[in-house]
Amino acid sequence: MSKTLINFVHANGFPAGSYQTLFDYLPAQYQIVSHEKYGHDERYPVENNWQPLVDELINFVKQQLVIHNQEQVFNVGHSFGGVIAFIAACQQPALFKGLIMLDPPVITGATAFGMKLVKNTRFIDKYSPSGKSKIRRTHWPLGTDVAKLFSSKRLFKNFDERCLNDYVKHGIVERNDQLELAFSAQVETDIFRNLADNLSSYKDKLKIPATLLYAEQTDVCPHLFFKKFAKLNKSINVTTTPGSHMFPLEQPENTAKLITSIIENS
Repeated sequence: MSKTLINFVHANGFPAGSYQTLFDYLPAQYQIVSHEKYGHDERYPVENNWQPLVDELINFVKQQLVIHNQEQVFNVGHSFGGVIAFIAACQQPALFKGLIMLDPPVITGATAFGMKLVKNTRFIDKYSPSGKSKIRRTHWPLGTDVAKLFSSKRLFKNFDERCLNDYVKHGIVERNDQLELAFSAQVETDIFRNLADNLSSYKDKLKIPATLLYAEQTDVCPHLFFKKFAKLNKSINVTTTPGSHMFPLEQPENTAKLITSIIENS
């Protein structure tokens, strides 16, 4: 019997390998595939509303379906990954069995209109995470215990220790006689600066089973935003889980159980 294929789409700034502990908790009957870093291939530049990155996802999935001799895949995406997974499912529904969005930044209505205007100004760095990513540190001396450094920062402080080590293993490289971020800080900033403001255009376009799972303590957007977004497509079920926006890397075992339950009941 062939395994169920899951395509996992990472959050902005976190290479897919950062989720290895989560992947390890998924049942053996699942085959996980994941593109390591979106936005780093010049064939798929970061542009407004992320369409080239959606194309990158679609082409990756098509390749994986051929490699694994499958007809469809479950799309699971965290944060930014959840949004481009949603758009891909709307544009190419035949490729996907289902969709799971983990705490995605879904902006619709008047807020999306405001974001569209702000994106064309320098104020985008005030109203999106790009303001922090553009000034984040990108390199350290060889031998630096970067895991220890990161563990004291707000974003990482609640990470499962194994997930933090996964991030360091896949997100930090030795290059130019120093330790550097593997995920380009400029790409990360560009992705944040081009947040999708066109999600309302996909009203009633989603034709596959979908679940939007958001964190009770999320800071990616107000809870109301998730519910407003879900009203655009009747196939989206909205549910919550304890934790922050980074819950897949804070609670990998529980997140794996939630993903498994959703897939088994879809």
